[in-house]
Amino acid sequence: MMDWRTFCVAGHAFSVRCPERFLSSYEPFAVEKMPTLFDLQVIPEEDLSPLLAPHELILRCNEEPPYLWLYKNTTEPDKDDVHFGFSLNGNECVSLLKLPRNLEGGACTLHVRRRIIRSELECCINNSLMLLFTIYTTLRGTLMIHSSVTVCEGKGYAFLGKSGTGKSTHSSLWLKYIPGTWLLNDDNPVVRVLEDGSVRIYGSPWSGKTPCYKNESVPLGGIVRLAQAPYNEIRRLVGLSAYAAFLPSCSSIKWKRSLEDALCKTVENVVSSVGVWDLDCLPDEAAARLCHQNVTTL
Repeated sequence: MMDWRTFCVAGHAFSVRCPERFLSSYEPFAVEKMPTLFDLQVIPEEDLSPLLAPHELILRCNEEPPYLWLYKNTTEPDKDDVHFGFSLNGNECVSLLKLPRNLEGGACTLHVRRRIIRSELECCINNSLMLLFTIYTTLRGTLMIHSSVTVCEGKGYAFLGKSGTGKSTHSSLWLKYIPGTWLLNDDNPVVRVLEDGSVRIYGSPWSGKTPCYKNESVPLGGIVRLAQAPYNEIRRLVGLSAYAAFLPSCSSIKWKRSLEDALCKTVENVVSSVGVWDLDCLPDEAAARLCHQNVTTL
């Protein structure tokens, strides 16, 4: 059954027309119909070749699944902008996401090969929505970040770092050893700078391997960039160091200058209002307590 559904994440609404069974993680964010930033219609196709014919593959961005493919219309360059493909198989693209040129309006379509397995279709829909959310909210003081976030005493603390650094592990240590702590999101929370300059962090439908889909938000209390080490040591960062520590964890669209400029401005606003730290640490109780003691007393 294909129905239009509307969802709201971090105060930004969007709608989707696709099979309901693929939207279980979005249910906590379901709302009644309201004005939306973008609308995504999923369209099954027997063959993507006619849609891809006027386009040239620019690059495949990822070296591991899910794969993101970039296409540009080289035959009629004035007709449309970059299109995006998704797949779990690195040998071929099985879907094509088409956006309005220059983002004029929010009517977007995801064309998917009809005969693909459920997990791949779910991947294509989910990654399309993440990408569209990033694109359409960046100009509105909003950042999707790669982070694990715990909440303690009413404030959120975002743990950043490269994949495998131990973000989820550090969050779990807070949950175990810091009373009253709870998990807001374990992979892709959303940070938003509000009109009054305050900064909040929000749960989202995108939480990686941890099913944590909470439609809640709290003030952002601190940002901690983790690095594995044979000791525990924490340092407060300010100015350019704080900016450089936070920026790599923000989802960005680097080939759109206006979006990249807006993202950099929002990052600047966040780090000027919220404390940022470097934490070299072991995966142990002492690291969690050291971090908690420093970031919650600012």
